[in-house]
Amino acid sequence: MNKEETKEVLECEDVKEALLLANNEWNRTFNAIPDLITIMDTEHRVVKVNKAMSDSMGVSPEEAINKHCYEMVHGTRCPIDSCPHSLLLVDGAQHQAEIQEDNLGGFFMVTVTPIEDDEGNILGSVHVARDITKRIEMENDLKKALQDKDMLMKEIHHRVKNNLAVMSSLLNLQSRYIDDEAARNIFKDSQSRAKTMAIIHEKLYRSGDLKRIDMKEYIKDLSRDLFYVHLSNHKNVDLVLDVENIMLDVDTAIPLGLIINELLTNSMKHAFSDDQKGIINVNFNKLKDDKLLLEVKDNGKGLSSNFKVEDSDSLGLRLIYSLTDQICGQIEVDGSHGACFSIKFHERKLGSAK
Repeated sequence: MNKEETKEVLECEDVKEALLLANNEWNRTFNAIPDLITIMDTEHRVVKVNKAMSDSMGVSPEEAINKHCYEMVHGTRCPIDSCPHSLLLVDGAQHQAEIQEDNLGGFFMVTVTPIEDDEGNILGSVHVARDITKRIEMENDLKKALQDKDMLMKEIHHRVKNNLAVMSSLLNLQSRYIDDEAARNIFKDSQSRAKTMAIIHEKLYRSGDLKRIDMKEYIKDLSRDLFYVHLSNHKNVDLVLDVENIMLDVDTAIPLGLIINELLTNSMKHAFSDDQKGIINVNFNKLKDDKLLLEVKDNGKGLSSNFKVEDSDSLGLRLIYSLTDQICGQIEVDGSHGACFSIKFHERKLGSAK
C-alpha cells in the first residue's frame, strides 16, 4: 500500500470515527430529553424512540422499532380519532393536542412535527409528548376550589337574602301595631329598603355570576314590586322602563338599587293626586363617554324652584344624596315639568378601590 492509499484509509477511518462519535453524542442527547419522543413513518410505524418513551411503555428502544404506534401506546388496531399524526399526514402541518393516556401514565401535551425530504414530501413525523399530569391535577384542584367557593358565596347570598326577608317581614308586622301614620310609613319605607337589598342577593344566589347583577332584570323586578305596593289601586299612572342590558358589580348595584327605590317611592307616593293621569319613567343607559346615566322622572306636581337634594329634610332624599356620593356620581334635579332626577357615574371595576 502506497502512501496515498494509506492516507485515504486513515482519512476514511477518521470520518467513520467522527460519524460514530457524532451519532453517540446525538443518542446521548436524544435519550437525555425528559419528554417522550417518537419518530414515526407514514404508516404509523415507530422508527426510533428515546429512553423516556421506551421506559414509559416498559420496553427497550429496540423492541419499539417497527411497531405501530397506536398498537403499542393505545392498544388499538387503528389510529385513535384524535391522533395528531393522522391529521399531519392529511395537511402536512404541525399539530398539537392534549391526550389522556393511562398506558403512558397520565395526561400529555403531544406536538407532532412533519419530517420532509428535500422536495417537501412527508417522510414521517416527530412526536414530542410532554407530561402535563401535574398541571391537569392542579387545574382540577383549582376548579374544585372555585366551585366550593361559589357554593359558599351562594350560601352566603342565600342567607343574607333570607335575613333581609325576615327583617322586612318583622317591620311589616310591627307597623300593624302602630297607630301614628307617619311612624307607620317610616317602618314601611325601611321594609322596602330591606326588600330592595334582598332582591339583589336573591339574584346573585340564582345567577351564574356571583359578583355582577343584570340591571335590566333587577330594575324591572324592583319597579314592578314598588308599583304593586304603592300604585296597585292607581290605574291612571303608567310605569315606562328604558333600561339597557348592563351588568354592574354588587358594590355598585346595591346603592343604585336603593337610589331607584327612593326615587320611585317618592314619585309613586307624592307626584300625583288620586285622579291625575301620569307617567313615571325609569331610564338606565350607557353614554358615549362610558358613563352610566340613571334617570327617574315623572310628569307630576314637580318641585320647588329652590329645591336641593342635599338640603332636604327627607330621610329618603338625604339617602339618595349620600348613595350618589358613594358611587362617585353627580346628581342633577329638574323640577320644572314634574320631577326629574339624573345621576351620572362611571362603572366601578371589580376589585378597584373607591
